[in-house]
Amino acid sequence: MTKDSQIRTLRDEIAHQEDLISKLGKEKKSTGESRQKTEEDIQAMEDRCNHLSKVKGKLEQSLDECEDSLEREKKAKGDVEKIKRKVEGDLKLTQEAVSDLERINSELSQTVQRK
Repeated sequence: MTKDSQIRTLRDEIAHQEDLISKLGKEKKSTGESRQKTEEDIQAMEDRCNHLSKVKGKLEQSLDECEDSLEREKKAKGDVEKIKRKVEGDLKLTQEAVSDLERINSELSQTVQRK
């Protein structure tokens, strides 16, 4: 091989290596950008996860409060039903007493009219 041929071959090899270096540099840059985007996506997802965790906590607290309120309302309703039954019983007894008194009054009136 002649010196010119060797020089040409070496220059071709250098050009080929420079192309490879250029391609690797572009690939490295692309990979870096992709990595940065992935990290930003991960951060956004972590932020969203944290936000949703807070929302979940507030919803759980609200649910607990609603369940407590429901239990209080059920108890109050039971108490009202119990009082209602008692009042209805008292009313029935009072109506019977009034009826008895009216009957007695009527009987007394008839007795007084006969005398």
